[in-house]
This record gives sequence, structure tokens and C-alpha cells, in this order.
Amino acid sequence: MGFIEFLERLGGKTLEVTEAPLRRIPEGKTIQERLRALKEIQKEIEEEKKQLSEIEKIAEEILEWRKEEVTQPFSERLAETMLRYFKGPIEFLAHFFSGLDVDLYRANILMSPLKYVAYMLGVSLFVGIFGVLLAYLLYQPLVISLSAGLLGFIGGLFYMRLYPRLVWRKRVVEVEKALPYVLRHIASLLSAGVGIAEAILSVAKADYGPISEEFELIIRDMRTGSSFEEAMTKFEEKMASENVSRVVKQVLRAVKFGGNLADVLYKLAEDFSFEYRMKLVEYVQKVNGVSFIYMFITIVMPTMFVIGILAASVMAKTLVLNITAMAVILLLAFPIMSFIIINMIKSAEPR
Repeated sequence: MGFIEFLERLGGKTLEVTEAPLRRIPEGKTIQERLRALKEIQKEIEEEKKQLSEIEKIAEEILEWRKEEVTQPFSERLAETMLRYFKGPIEFLAHFFSGLDVDLYRANILMSPLKYVAYMLGVSLFVGIFGVLLAYLLYQPLVISLSAGLLGFIGGLFYMRLYPRLVWRKRVVEVEKALPYVLRHIASLLSAGVGIAEAILSVAKADYGPISEEFELIIRDMRTGSSFEEAMTKFEEKMASENVSRVVKQVLRAVKFGGNLADVLYKLAEDFSFEYRMKLVEYVQKVNGVSFIYMFITIVMPTMFVIGILAASVMAKTLVLNITAMAVILLLAFPIMSFIIINMIKSAEPR
């Protein structure tokens, strides 16, 4: 709205300037009259300069506003829009999502629970509308189109509620992957005489992914008055990971009782690396066993299925299975089974 008002005001000023008569110093009059006319022209020019400076100031304000709007994430803008028009229903709906604040905190999503519920609702509405349009474009009846929209809305709401947990689990996986390298990094700095806080700050400035972000939060907590033990315990509770818990307990024990923290961290890094190698060996053995099943389902079973249908049709002198059913089985059933096996192999991959 501000941008449109600015264009209207700018257009009005432009019309005023273009419609203004051309100023000329009167000819054939006395010098006093000509000087008086010249002063009036100067006053008009100064007034126009003031108006132009006001227009430039408005333009700068609009540009700054547009910059802030562009830099603001789409999720924030969508949530604010939904809150502006549906604040009451969103506040009512937020009461049913218990534990959302904890999930957002663990996922490091910097959004209040109420605003995230508004974002959830906005995304779900988009998915529902897309479902209705897609079913309509496929020439489906109105009832089926509305049902598709309703399913899309419910599915979008369900997915957006699980999204913070998915992000948190992904962050935990990334943190656990980087732990051996981070522990060696800290241990090498401690061996060189650097303090534990400075070592954590060094990791925070390095590029280790989510664990660098978490270490930066630890440093921020310590700067705001939290003790080292409180900041590390907070990090442990946020991650809720067995490996992270082992590291935090060992670090706090070494700091409290005066052990050699560098050696402890080196030992932990070696333990994690050894555990990962063992998991990798087990994973390779599982993949070797599952690969045979995968090849059987993707290559042998479809071939045997087609041969069996053809043989039965020849013996019965009629097609025992219509073309549509065969197409559904070959194009949907077998690929779905293959996808399930691939997903099982991927989920078993060591983290």
C-alpha cells in the first residue's frame, strides 16, 4: 500500500510540474518589476526543491521498507499474514500442539510457537488448495476434488508439525558425524595450552556444520552469565544424544576433578571412530545380503510374473489378467517394493 501511495503522490507532483506554465521574465517593464518577478520565480523554484526533497525522502523510506520486506524470510511473512487475519483460530489451535516450543528449540528454529502454528496453517492451506486444483485439472468430480483438498490440508498440517522433529534428528546426526573431528580439534588446542572456552570458541568459528552453531550458543550462554557446566548441560539436553551425553559428562568430570582433558578427548574421538568402523562393516554385510533380495524383486520377479501370466493365458486361451491390472502391478507394485528396500538400506546406513 505504501508503494502505491508513493506512486500516486509522485504522479501528482509530476503532473503539477508538467502543467506549470513556463516562467519568463517580463519584457518591456521597469527594472524593479523585473527584479520582483525574478524573486517570485526564485521562491517558486525553492518551493519545488522542497517538494522534490520530500518526494526523495518518501522514496528512500519506501526503498528501505521494500529492502526489509525482501530480506525477511517467506516463512516469517506468511506467518505474520496468517496472524493478521486468523489470530483467534490460530491461538485456539496452538493449545493442541503441546511440546512444540521444545521441538522448535531443539531444531534451532527461531520462531515462537504461535507464529509457527500460523506458518503451519498457511502451508497447509496452500497444500489443500493445490490438491483441489490438481484434482480439478484431472477432471475429477467436485466431491473427490474437495476430498483431495481436505487430505492435502490434513497431510500438510501433520507434516509441518513433525518438521521440527525431523530437523532436530538431522542436526543430531550431523553433530554425531562431526564429533570425532571436533574432539581432535579441541584436544590439539588443549595440548597447546589453550583454555577450554577458547577451544570451544575456535570450533564455533570453524565450519563443522550444526555443531559449530551449537558451540556458538554455548559461548553466548557463558557470556550472558551461565557457567560452563550449565551451558554444557543445556547443550546435552538439547541434543538428547547418547554420544553427546558421553562427551559432556567426560568433559565436566575432567574439568571438575582436574583430569587430563586432552587425553580424554583423544580417547573419545578414537572410540567414536572405532564404533563407526564397526557399524560400517556390519552395514556392508547387511547390504550384501539385501542386494540379492533387491535384484530378485526388481529383475527376476517381474520377468517371472509376465511369463506366468502369458503361460496361464495360453493354457486358458484367454487373458487371465487384464492389461490395466498388469500395468498397475508392473508400474506401481514392483517399484514400490523396490523403493521400500532402498529406503530400508538407506535407513540402516551408519550415522
